Amino acid sequence: MTKAWQRSALAVRAVQCALLVAVGAGCSRPLLERAIAARGGSLTSLSRDVEADVHAGFPGSWTWRFDYRVPDLLRWTLETYGDEQSVAYDGTAVSFFLGSARLAEAPPALADFRSQVRWLAVTTLDALSRRADVEVRELAPSELPAGFASGLAVTYRDDGARYALYFDADDLLVAAEGPIILPTIASGQMHAAYSEFGVADGYRLPYRGRYTLDAQPFFDEKVVRYLPNDPRLTPESFRGPPPVTTR
Repeated sequence: MTKAWQRSALAVRAVQCALLVAVGAGCSRPLLERAIAARGGSLTSLSRDVEADVHAGFPGSWTWRFDYRVPDLLRWTLETYGDEQSVAYDGTAVSFFLGSARLAEAPPALADFRSQVRWLAVTTLDALSRRADVEVRELAPSELPAGFASGLAVTYRDDGARYALYFDADDLLVAAEGPIILPTIASGQMHAAYSEFGVADGYRLPYRGRYTLDAQPFFDEKVVRYLPNDPRLTPESFRGPPPVTTR
């Protein structure tokens, strides 16, 4: 066997391998793109109604709703003593509502609401490919904790806040961690583990979440309902009270 023939055979084999990768399971695509596809596609907005068992801050059974719209609009509505309290960020300012009534000024502590906006933006994935102020890189296998197939490191350039996203072999987001500030409740490094995936309007989403704060139990949540791409969640809607919902 001549050296020229060997080189030719190796070249053919290299082309064959490249073709197999290109037409395979999509492993050559960036992880972020694969994860969004595995979930069922891109989202414009995502709402979820939650029943939660809270272990720290204000322990007890809570119900709340998150309404999020890409890239950074968020409303958090809590049911308290038969009434609703909601905090909304419209991309510029934070507003606080009791029922449908807006307080003249949001409590100063709500300035930290940005960390919750970021958590939802990072874990919903879509905003990560649209923001110039965010750096996203895939984690090397040596950087992954045991039990995860792949991961992303997310860093905000303005203040260096860092998040980690971990995925299973199907490219579904199964864990996340990063800084969080919950006004008047708690702050620290939050870790979320997602499980019990189900389908809501064509999207594969986790119906259970277990959260720790600085490695201590924080809260467990059960998602009662997801509502992807709610047409009522326009940018303007985050400047007013939450829409009336039917559970």
